Amino acid sequence: MFIKGKIDITLQKTAYAPGEIISGNIALTLKKSVRARGVSISLVGEQKSTRVGGMPGSKDISTTPQRIRIYDFKQELDTEKEYNHGQEYRFEIKIPADIVSTKPQMPELGGKLGQGLKIAQAAAAMTGVIPLQQTRWYLLAKLDVPGGMDIKKTADITIG
Repeated sequence: MFIKGKIDITLQKTAYAPGEIISGNIALTLKKSVRARGVSISLVGEQKSTRVGGMPGSKDISTTPQRIRIYDFKQELDTEKEYNHGQEYRFEIKIPADIVSTKPQMPELGGKLGQGLKIAQAAAAMTGVIPLQQTRWYLLAKLDVPGGMDIKKTADITIG
């Protein structure tokens, strides 16, 4: 059961190649009118990494799961207003041709902090820490409700 309403994403297909256009519709199903900041659709890429590590020759192996957002493109479909039941929005998002090679942005750190990071990376390499990466691509449709819970929905897609 939904509290204020729900949002649905309809796509023509779920598998895309870099450079293609994702097109679809978003439909709002609201119980009553809702004042909101806007409606948006985002193309998001998250890398799920599992760091596997341990000392060479040791039987003790540790794993640490983490998620890193490597891509986030947001397209605003409507602005602040009173939203009613049954509103629909058509969208198109062009997938960048080089999206599969997208890597997370690492900040440039200087001074002692940057030096410490380089030492930590070198130590990780010497101890056999190996990041295993898997990328999840999805669309996130959202009705941004101020002071309340946003109404949102995700739809998984494949890019490759």
